[in-house]
Amino acid sequence: MSSKIANLWIIDDDPMASFYIKRLAELGELADIITIYDKARGAVDYLVHHKQSPEHLPDVILLDLYMPDLDGWGFLEEFAKVKSILIKNVEVYIISSSGHLKDINKAKSIPEVKGYIQKPVTKDKLRELVKPMGKSHLGEVKP
Repeated sequence: MSSKIANLWIIDDDPMASFYIKRLAELGELADIITIYDKARGAVDYLVHHKQSPEHLPDVILLDLYMPDLDGWGFLEEFAKVKSILIKNVEVYIISSSGHLKDINKAKSIPEVKGYIQKPVTKDKLRELVKPMGKSHLGEVKP
């Protein structure tokens, strides 16, 4: 069984960070489709619009915390509201340059967050994230 992700989203307002993470995922052959959102609001809107279309929904979201307008924390609040209407299970991982315990502990307290990866991201860190997915409910359509 392949541990490749079908659909990976990166939500980060920093174009260099997004490009770098996308390139690592491509080099590691970690995902079939990689989509970048530079605004969290656009990602939330897309989720809601495509809530019943599993092929359009991500399997994994890599989320930056500190962005203008709707930040990562705000995205998580919105995601918590809409996840029950999504036809597919979606896992969210925080990827942040913040190593502050306050942020890490807050992230751990949010059920929607499956993990916290501190930047800089490496191909090995991304692989560790992908490895357990072959055995999980990841990407399955909800009953």
